[in-house]
Amino acid sequence: MFSDRFSRNHYTRAGIRDVIPVMPPEKEALVRYGRELRAAREKSGMTQTALAHAANTSKSTISAVERGLTAPSPRLRSDVGEALGSERLARVWEELTGDGREAWKTEVAELVDQASAVYEYLVLVWPAHLQRESYAQALIKHGAQWLTDEEVQSRAAGRAKRSASLAESTHPKLWLVIDEALLYRRYGGVEVTREQLEHVVELVECGRITVQLIPVDTPNHPGTGGPFKLITTAGAQTDVLFAESAREGQLVTNSAETTSWRMQFAALQSAARSPDETLQSLRAELRKLNDGQ
Repeated sequence: MFSDRFSRNHYTRAGIRDVIPVMPPEKEALVRYGRELRAAREKSGMTQTALAHAANTSKSTISAVERGLTAPSPRLRSDVGEALGSERLARVWEELTGDGREAWKTEVAELVDQASAVYEYLVLVWPAHLQRESYAQALIKHGAQWLTDEEVQSRAAGRAKRSASLAESTHPKLWLVIDEALLYRRYGGVEVTREQLEHVVELVECGRITVQLIPVDTPNHPGTGGPFKLITTAGAQTDVLFAESAREGQLVTNSAETTSWRMQFAALQSAARSPDETLQSLRAELRKLNDGQ
């Protein structure tokens, strides 16, 4: 059990802005951006240490970006551009990567599919890899109202196909901690919500996933920092953290960072109801939905 491995500790986001954003361009793009950064730095007469100081980051980070080994976060790109007095770097990044609105979701999906275990904290919605098609349509339609009906249907069908595949597989192991408020959200109406919750309950009952529920009246809620995933892959030296927002997310592989978030997940587990108690709550809510409430 995850909480058996990691004790509760203070949660910190320090340094998260300098790690890999979840909109990774191709390797060639990283190398080209790194060359542009190095050229701009050398033209300005700054050393890597001086630039790191001016951009409030580390020399190793600047070195990794210049060598194309690490993708800089939006904040870091802004800081180095300001430190070097260069607007060209921002233009180069845009030309190399484009907007990439959906790209980070694709990479995270691939990481989850290849993982041995995923520990996830959720606030508003069930994760994409567990969504039924009607539920996914309701979320996408109202969460991205600029999309056409065809685009909504295509994306929802893709999520549903992946969800079905994951449900039939034995990996990765999925452990979810959810905020109780999620149960009371009727995305797409009662019938759509009922179908989605029924799917989740079936997965819990057959042992495919484990879910814990944090009550809405929890006085000291450890989940105020927002949703996140900890992705464990066999053979990897460290877990991968995915901390997300509506517009973008970040992948963190730094061992100190991921250790802090493991302990944060343990704190969430400690505040949550047990898996058995949670299953009873899920069943009770499903009964309400079956009654049309």
